[in-house]
Amino acid sequence: MDVKELLKFVDENMFTKTGKRLNDLQKKVIEGALNHQKYVDIAESFERSEGHVKDTGYELLQMLSDIFEEPVKKGNLKSVLERQRSNVTVNVGDGNVGNFGHINNCVNFNSDRPSPNQVPLEKINVLQNKQISKIKKLRDRGLTNDEIAELLEISLESITGIDLPLA
Repeated sequence: MDVKELLKFVDENMFTKTGKRLNDLQKKVIEGALNHQKYVDIAESFERSEGHVKDTGYELLQMLSDIFEEPVKKGNLKSVLERQRSNVTVNVGDGNVGNFGHINNCVNFNSDRPSPNQVPLEKINVLQNKQISKIKKLRDRGLTNDEIAELLEISLESITGIDLPLA
């Protein structure tokens, strides 16, 4: 897989999850890791200290671990990105979206390209339970549905559809 494609994939996923784009040093660290470079070599080519590049690399790998929900290390970066990128997103038509890896002999009913912010089916219940838990805690603290929707950056309808007692 092309390094530029992987950088674009990481940047899109990072933006979707954090609202931030990769900076030049982060791109250089990913590119270097994919090309099996040592941090000292990346530092020299980017004219930064080895320590600064290592710190940036460590923070970046932690962010990627959170984004992709699996441990990401410098040594497994390429395999993680290829695995994450090979997942196929399926929209089942009722608003539910699933993510399935390595599907063979399937028919594409929708020509739209999958969005990187679509969630795997097996993770939907976990994410929903976390979101419901957050909403309950915020209600317990006296926040209104409007305030919760704004704070969590979700639609008001998705909160009012949750059957939780108001605080």
